[in-house]
Amino acid sequence: MIGARVGRQCRAGDYRHQQCVRSAGMSLVVLIMMVVGAIPAGAEPSPDLRRELELLKAQMERSRTQMEQDRQRIEQLERQLQSVEAKGEQKSKEMEEQIAGRLLNRSTFGEYIDRFAGEHRFQLTGYGTAAFEWQERTNTNTFRSSLNPIFLYRLSDRLLFEGELELKLEDTETSADIEYAQADYLLNDYVTLTAGKFLLPFGEFIERLHPTWINKLVTHPLPFREGDEGGLLAFTNVGVQARGAVPLGYGDGAFGEYAVYVTNGPRFASTARGALMDNNNTDQNRGKGYGARIGIEPLPFDYGLGRLRLGASAFDGKWDENGKLWFTAWGLDSVYQNGLFDLRGEYLQLHRNMPTGMPDDRREGWYIQAAYRLAQVAIPYLDRTELVVRYSGQNQNALTPADIEEGFLRKPRQVALGLDYWIAPSVVWKLEYDRDVPSGASDRSAIRTQFAVGF
Repeated sequence: MIGARVGRQCRAGDYRHQQCVRSAGMSLVVLIMMVVGAIPAGAEPSPDLRRELELLKAQMERSRTQMEQDRQRIEQLERQLQSVEAKGEQKSKEMEEQIAGRLLNRSTFGEYIDRFAGEHRFQLTGYGTAAFEWQERTNTNTFRSSLNPIFLYRLSDRLLFEGELELKLEDTETSADIEYAQADYLLNDYVTLTAGKFLLPFGEFIERLHPTWINKLVTHPLPFREGDEGGLLAFTNVGVQARGAVPLGYGDGAFGEYAVYVTNGPRFASTARGALMDNNNTDQNRGKGYGARIGIEPLPFDYGLGRLRLGASAFDGKWDENGKLWFTAWGLDSVYQNGLFDLRGEYLQLHRNMPTGMPDDRREGWYIQAAYRLAQVAIPYLDRTELVVRYSGQNQNALTPADIEEGFLRKPRQVALGLDYWIAPSVVWKLEYDRDVPSGASDRSAIRTQFAVGF
């Protein structure tokens, strides 16, 4: 029959689909209307036709019931789908928050880095130079080269080790010296403890400026010449120190810094007046050397006035083998930087008690240096050029016979003019002209050039 065929067609296709059910119901309604319309007016339907009508009505009722059930099922599925989507979004949001929180957590992030790279990490850095120098007074005309590898080793977030090896070409051999070798422990944000052989925290030049790719001139200022070159202080000593910096509290960039240390006592090449100060890798008496440096940077970044740093240093100790004679040194340092301009200077004074019958040994030294970088000159190559001028001097009341034979002067003065070309921030070619100006120096000149690379 027609109704049965329609029902079978929906069941054979997708009877549960609402579209199919609605179509089936409409077909049954149309069929019933056709059957009723086919009965003549006033005539009684035959028994067969009556049964057909009853079957069609029953079929239509079943279709209506099935359609309602399907509608309710579809609404239930839609609610379940919305619930699943909402739970998925909430879970995704919670996971994103947990990941972000862990990444922002310093300790957790540090632990992750430690697991990834390990606690023990090693890095090699340093600097090297190739140079040429010509000196009128000493009849020097030679090439030179040196290499200073720096080893950095991180044992943990707080415990570090650093050391520098100095390799230089001498007359016929290569010399090797340990510039410094120290362990550092970061106690907190304001205190770092150091033990070993370290650069002396006296003034600025020794600790911060002497590396060749940082020093703007080929040479050192007269009072800060190294070793047996005639300087006033030894660059390194062995001991312990505590150092750090503390914000001043009224703006970013304004802070005070300090370093206090105990080392092996000061040592000199001989007991003669005017003898050069020497490194003291092993102490020669029971006394120790005691020193400190304090500094201040009073200008916050917001002021826009550049950077000003002022410092004061002191170092004292007993220098003789019997531990009875005192050596004292004090100094002042300052630097002002504003944009492309740099002005700095230092002054230091030394006093060494001598054995009975000898006058005390007194010395002093200073330098002032200015530099200006031509970065704003819109001319190729000139915009990488820096001009440097330095005046340095030294006074000492005595010299040993050996020092006099080496050509050292009691009151040397020197004017140094420099031109630097910066190939990269840590790669520089330098040209320097030096003029010795005191009486007795015969106004001797020197020309030096150097290629320095920091890596």
